[in-house]
Amino acid sequence: MAKDKKKADEKKAESGGTRGKKVFLPDGTARVDYIRDQYYQKGKTRSEIAKALSDLTGSKVPYQIVFAATKLKKEEFEKEQKAKKEAAAEKAKAEKAEKAKEKAA
Repeated sequence: MAKDKKKADEKKAESGGTRGKKVFLPDGTARVDYIRDQYYQKGKTRSEIAKALSDLTGSKVPYQIVFAATKLKKEEFEKEQKAKKEAAAEKAKAEKAEKAKEKAA
């Protein structure tokens, strides 16, 4: 039993299995964000994105990875992006208020 688990762990390490973990590209961009930007904003096909990622990372990126990142509908993606922007704006506003509060004290 332990031997099978060890083989599975080795296979996972070889394939770069990172289920549920955010993967970053060499430039620091999250892979999922890069994929979605290329697909939704720039209109590239999934296979073009998979090939570009493979070239970028130096290891084969399966089509399934790209598909999983782009299976959201465009409206859902835009809604998600809007929510991220609003959260960032709220954070910036809170930080600005905190700095003003510190300055006043």
